[in-house]
Order: sequence, then C-alpha cells, then structure tokens
Amino acid sequence: MSTENKQPRNAGVRQNRNSVAVNERSAFDNLGLTKRNAEYMYRFNKALESTKLAPEKKAAAVQAMVDELVEGQKSGKTAKNLYGSIEDRVKFVVDGPQKEVATFGAPNYWPNMIYNALTFFMIFNLMFGIMYLFSPKLMQTSSPVGITAILISALVAGFILPIMPRLFDPKVKHKYNGWIRVTLVVLGFLVWMAFFYLAQLLPRVVNPVLMPWPSIIVGLLSMAGMFWMRRRYPIRGGFFG
Repeated sequence: MSTENKQPRNAGVRQNRNSVAVNERSAFDNLGLTKRNAEYMYRFNKALESTKLAPEKKAAAVQAMVDELVEGQKSGKTAKNLYGSIEDRVKFVVDGPQKEVATFGAPNYWPNMIYNALTFFMIFNLMFGIMYLFSPKLMQTSSPVGITAILISALVAGFILPIMPRLFDPKVKHKYNGWIRVTLVVLGFLVWMAFFYLAQLLPRVVNPVLMPWPSIIVGLLSMAGMFWMRRRYPIRGGFFG
C-alpha cells in the first residue's frame, strides 16, 4: 500500500481550525488597528468567548474597545496602556469596575493632604501679603491674620478636603447614606472655621503677623511646593486637584 499521500489523523480538522483562527485574526487587522493592537483584540475576543457574558454584550464590549483604540492610536496609545493585561480587561468587562471602600487613608491621602494644605497656605499668604502691600493702613485698622492661624487653617483644610469628594464619588462603596454624608461635609466646614477663629485668638507672640513681602515670599514658596507635589504624586479630589 502506498503511503505517499497518507495524512496524520485529524489533520483536516486542525487545518480547518487554523484557517478559522487566521480569519478571525485578520478580521481585526482590517479594522484600522496596529498589528500589536489587533493581536491584543484577537486574544481578548477569544478569552471573552469562554465567559458566560451575553453575546450582545461581548460584541458591544469589543466594538467599544476597537473604536477607542482606533482613536487612541492617533496619540500613540496601545491596548496594553489603556486596558492592562487581557485577563484584567476580561474581568473588568465581565464583572464591572470594582468599587473602592471609602476610608480615611485611601488612596494617596497624605500627598493630597499636603497638597491641599500648601494650596491654602499659599492662597492666604499671597492674598494678605498683596492686600497689605497696596493698603498698608489695613494692618493697623483691621485685625490682620497671624501666620500661625493661617498655618492651622491650612492644615485643617488639608486634612478635610481630600475626603470631601470621595463622600460623593459614585465609584466608591459608601458606608453612610447621602444625608449623613452631607452632614459630614457641613460639620467639616464648621470645624475648619472654628479652628481658624480660635487660632486667631492666640497672642501675637505665638501668632505673629508677617509683613507684606515676607508673606508674599512664603506664598510663592508654597506655590513651588504645590507644583512639586503635582509632579511627584497623583493629586486628585482636592482644591485645584
């Protein structure tokens, strides 16, 4: 018996599978995607097919990602940059975004706290410095704010402000209802005002009033600190954040 044309068992099945895979892969090549992004979408689509997600939702997710990638490629973005690993993206599409639990220290609380404190320290020092520079008589006729009172007010604002936006962030799993959270915001504002008022009652020995130019210089240094914090840390949810 001649064995020249004998093929391995299931060779035709494997050939058909390879042909289907090539066709599926080329389908993404024809959508305007780069080679790397097309490969990502092909592998993502294959991984998504093995989930129990409804077919229409699978198709919608793939189409939305393709549209976003085609637009993102214009600025050099890749699927890996936008979506992370294929496993992570499949989990995101199937399960939806995971909500964070609102806590005092999350996320990046301390950089945001320092940034907000520097912001208010900058605002008050520049405001009073410029005001007293152009109207020197105000330092005698009004009740000028001392540097210690400004510092305490800025620190309290720094502690409170990073928490405020998270109280109403829809991506966060909240422990309290809306009315309680609104009440917390009002209480935070009252606490801030109370600390400022009490600090202003301190004697001038511990709460001196800076002259205009020193106050402006301190404000500018605070601004430099703000810019450094913005470059060094992801600042969000705060004043100018």
